[in-house]
Amino acid sequence: MNEIIDNKDTSVLLNWWLNIDKSLLISFFVLSFFGLVISFTIKPGSSLVDEVSIFNAFTIQSAYLVMGINIFILISFIDLKNLKKYAPLLYIVLFILLLATIIPSFGIEKKGSSRWLDFTFITLMPVELIKPIFCIILALTLENKIDKINSKKYFYSFILYILVALILIKQPDIGQLVIVSAIFISSFFLSGFSFPILIIIIVLGFISFIGIYFFNSNVEHRVNSFLSPEQYDISQATRSISAFIEGGFFGVGQGEGKLKNDLQESHTDYIFAVIAEEYGVIGCLIILFLFFYIAYRSFRRAYNEKDHFVQLCLFSLTVYLSLQTLVHAAVNLRLIPSTGMTLPFISYGGSSILGISFTLGLMLLLTKKSHN
Repeated sequence: MNEIIDNKDTSVLLNWWLNIDKSLLISFFVLSFFGLVISFTIKPGSSLVDEVSIFNAFTIQSAYLVMGINIFILISFIDLKNLKKYAPLLYIVLFILLLATIIPSFGIEKKGSSRWLDFTFITLMPVELIKPIFCIILALTLENKIDKINSKKYFYSFILYILVALILIKQPDIGQLVIVSAIFISSFFLSGFSFPILIIIIVLGFISFIGIYFFNSNVEHRVNSFLSPEQYDISQATRSISAFIEGGFFGVGQGEGKLKNDLQESHTDYIFAVIAEEYGVIGCLIILFLFFYIAYRSFRRAYNEKDHFVQLCLFSLTVYLSLQTLVHAAVNLRLIPSTGMTLPFISYGGSSILGISFTLGLMLLLTKKSHN
């Protein structure tokens, strides 16, 4: 009996190994290694680690990363049918958590935005977890097999998007709104869209962002400080640029950078600048190349995929992961206004790592050579 069970377990592992995209798996492990190395450098601002040594901060981040590695490997074992079956239920749970952030008795407000929920041992940012499952739900809604009447599936997908978007506007979290909007538009684009409908959505989105600028003081301040830096305090952006200059080609060495001591958000929003100062242009290019390679492998798999659901999922997940990386880097280089966006799997924080781990696991699952 034990021999039969052992053979079954061996068969599952062997099947997984034969079907998994090993290049992506190695890339994810390398990304995890970079996250671990850079965690030696971070200076967290969380109340849990404010008063402790950098080694203890490293220990906390290491625990998140180890958990993340286990998550993306375990998710890659999930059967595609089970993913479709349980994704709606998971989405409902996560949506309720996201909705709770704007309820005064539940949401935690920081820096003028209510994005977090306090669960004692971890301060959770629900939007980080809902982004990958949002890709799956949109794919379920927009895949060709769901509904032959295009107008209905477009309408359903728009309702799903607008519900999440309204919560993010209320928080407000415009950076995440941009990412969620990109997920929606990319899924819409690949679904056999109606071009006039897509144009209408883009125009409405543009008008909405203009409205947000005029009616949200936080967004107005960030945009104005970017466009007219001489009239605002842009010390964070200035120090970020200085870190790139100071780091040069090879960097000043691990732990030798000054930026992490000068900026409160250096461990999250400006971790790319910390990397630039301590590891130089070489370190930055290696990380960007790693994300580029992950995107390339995923896009190529999506292009060759015959299952429309898998194609939609992979395309939107890759757009989301790539865009978040580029937005974070662009903010650090002061190419765009500050957004509060983390660098996937590198920035400090449990919510970010858990969300990206979920994303990487789904990408491993969907890029398998065959699905049961």
